[in-house]
Amino acid sequence: MYRLALVTYGILVSSAGVTFVFLEDIESDFGIGALGVGAVSSIGFVVTLLVALLVSPLGDRGHVMAIGAVGIATGIGGNLWLGVADELWSLLAARAIASFGLGAFGVATRKALIGESPDGSGEMLGSLVSFAVGGFLLGPALGSVLEGFGGIWVPYTAIAVALAIVALPVLRWLGAAPIAVSHTNAASMLPWLRRPRVRAAAAAQAAVFFNIGVFDSTVDEYLTSLGVSNNGVALVLIVVGSPLLIVPTFAGRAADSAQQPHRLLLVALFLFVPIVALIGVFETLIAFMVFAFCQTFMESVIFPSSARVVIDETGAEESAIGTGLLDAVGQIAAAGSALAAPTLFDLAGGPIGSFGMSAGVAAALLAYAASQVRLTTKTEVTPVRP
Repeated sequence: MYRLALVTYGILVSSAGVTFVFLEDIESDFGIGALGVGAVSSIGFVVTLLVALLVSPLGDRGHVMAIGAVGIATGIGGNLWLGVADELWSLLAARAIASFGLGAFGVATRKALIGESPDGSGEMLGSLVSFAVGGFLLGPALGSVLEGFGGIWVPYTAIAVALAIVALPVLRWLGAAPIAVSHTNAASMLPWLRRPRVRAAAAAQAAVFFNIGVFDSTVDEYLTSLGVSNNGVALVLIVVGSPLLIVPTFAGRAADSAQQPHRLLLVALFLFVPIVALIGVFETLIAFMVFAFCQTFMESVIFPSSARVVIDETGAEESAIGTGLLDAVGQIAAAGSALAAPTLFDLAGGPIGSFGMSAGVAAALLAYAASQVRLTTKTEVTPVRP
């Protein structure tokens, strides 16, 4: 039954994919500039940040079924509103509600998956990443095809209907999941930041999500400038995102079996930096696809590895706030970059400015992550896997 929860998470993420492919249309239809596009892209990250901070402790307290129910309900409502939003404020509000649903259901699902298989949590969370990416990649294709049957409201309504269909069996699974409980609150996240390896994992997460914010808010405009249609954008995203459909499960399995998963994390981040820089250098479709494909391959390793590093520190009991901490750091990075990247893209006349910024930030975070691993002291208790 956990596979249906993965599918449900993918359905929720597909809403962001639908919005992604219509960003260029939204800019012209709503008459908003680069800052408005950045706001539409970034608000989802901001809301997910708040969910990670405020809802994750409730997951560790065992309220996964209630959190999942709220997540699905707000996901349905947000998508229905997205389909009929006709002003910028209503678009932002609807996207915020849909993002709350995604974030809440993600908290519940991660906690339940770790409870299902504590020793295989890297693999389980890697599978969750794969389904999330699958949903995001399905979104543009879904939006492009279904829009032709009556307008932009059709794909959003289809997502809401799909969520309603899967809701009851998924909620039953969440209610029966064997989870480890701990009485935590939002402040419980802070002590874990004293652990060097947690800080290293958070830095890696920030590097990847900073680039995701850049990617989400500028790539539609970039590909459109290269003469790629909406349908073409959907196809390109499927190709370049394909590693994230397959690799995270196997990378998570490797992290589960590794005695020092932080080493795998650092190697992947080291390779990630120059690849991101090269995306903005060669302004051709082929070059973009090659380097973006390599980028997503490295992301496929970084996501489950960083989660495994943190879960090794927190144990299953506080895994919700541990992974919530990673989520919060990532959302802060993505929100900031998504807001700034469209303006920088326009000022630089193309992707070299936005992706150059992303590569520079990733390089700084790589240096920080490496320094934190070296800072692991002899007094730090060797983490015991949950």
